Amino acid sequence: MVINNFFDYFELVLATTPAQKRDVYHIRYQVYCDELGYEDKSQFKQPLERDRFDGHSLHFLIRHRRTGLAAGTARCVLPFDEFGHKQSLPSEHFCQPALDSSIITNLGLRRGDYAEVSRVAIRAEFRRRITLDHQVYLDHQGYQFTSDELQSFSHIAICLYFALAAYYQQNQNIHAMIAIMEPRLMKHLNRPGIHFQPAGQLIDYHGVRQPFILYKDSLVSDIKPLFRPFFDSVCQLVTDELIEENQLALDIA
Repeated sequence: MVINNFFDYFELVLATTPAQKRDVYHIRYQVYCDELGYEDKSQFKQPLERDRFDGHSLHFLIRHRRTGLAAGTARCVLPFDEFGHKQSLPSEHFCQPALDSSIITNLGLRRGDYAEVSRVAIRAEFRRRITLDHQVYLDHQGYQFTSDELQSFSHIAICLYFALAAYYQQNQNIHAMIAIMEPRLMKHLNRPGIHFQPAGQLIDYHGVRQPFILYKDSLVSDIKPLFRPFFDSVCQLVTDELIEENQLALDIA
């Protein structure tokens, strides 16, 4: 199955180097500024979309192996910075009235116990649905993609959400993960077994959005059997990346 060959065509990394972060910010600029117009291009001196939350976020990056193209990115905004100082989350600035605070209260969560999924973006070349009439597809920039590669494109978003879920599962200090998303996205996330639950009312923020929450206790058991090997592979990659990053931090210190 194509899903089992995903990592033959793509690699998943934790974006920590300046070059990797430039790729992250550039994808976001392409999607949120050029394509969707959500962010004002005049606010950025370079084609790199950044904001106040990037400094206390964990960034994942997916790269197409053969071309080297950065294909997709997502971040987990953490409630603390590297020095342990409390930091705010995007939803607290832009969508706070929509979030049902009673859900957080009933879970016994305090400020700092939960993180936020944010800035999930996939480069346009890797979101196109192509009729697979030929063995090779040539896109408008001259990049060639085989039919097997094209079929794997639909799993880029799943891989990004699996990476976020894997980090969430492994971080003992994060007890809930929230997201402000389009409700229709739930259909796509439910397919592999990522079950975000509604956590507030609909709000108009770059279109119709709604707060959702992902519970940790059923996270792993909810993953569908068909996608479990894929999820396990992502978990191992995330673990390896986090171990390497921690080791680098220790070496620098």
